[in-house]
Amino acid sequence: MSTEASVRLTRSDRADLWTVVVLGIIVAVIAIAHAVSRIAAIVPNSDIEVLAPFVDTTTELPIGPNGSMIGVEVDSAVLTVSGLPGIVIVSLIAAVIAQLLMTLAIVACGAILCRNLMLGRAFSRTNTRLVVTTSVVLVVGTALSGLFTIMGVNGAFATLSERSYDNVVASGNLLPYIVAAALAAVALAFKAGERLQRETEGLV
Repeated sequence: MSTEASVRLTRSDRADLWTVVVLGIIVAVIAIAHAVSRIAAIVPNSDIEVLAPFVDTTTELPIGPNGSMIGVEVDSAVLTVSGLPGIVIVSLIAAVIAQLLMTLAIVACGAILCRNLMLGRAFSRTNTRLVVTTSVVLVVGTALSGLFTIMGVNGAFATLSERSYDNVVASGNLLPYIVAAALAAVALAFKAGERLQRETEGLV
């Protein structure tokens, strides 16, 4: 028995889906280019730029009248580091790769979902699994990328300060996890639609 709902799409619907696919391809290309550029900057292990978070850190900047120094609180800054230990280099590269793989996987799932919708397949096990996979990939990719980034940042601090500076860098962004939760809700909606379709077919 089929578990797929067939729907008719308008020309506008198909155009919208193709737009999503094209945007996904553009995002994938940009992500690959950024990853290659970032890895190329990390591998030589010279003047590597590392974005590092700071907690309760103040400094002075010449932003007052006539360039006078004004105290500001810093929550992040770019560190330029050379001669990092091998494990730190590996961590920084792993963070880039984790981010790239996450992006490519999400784009791929989105493209396949759009293709299924263009074929008139709305509620199906495949589409439900695609949404669930996207949610899982987002959570796992964000966690791995964050973990490797923290390791890299800690290594950069240790190298610059010769292990004499203690900074809290275990910061994170909750937005990907919120999006993942929203996708999980969408997956439940797809599953409910799939079940309703099966029940409807059973009445025919």
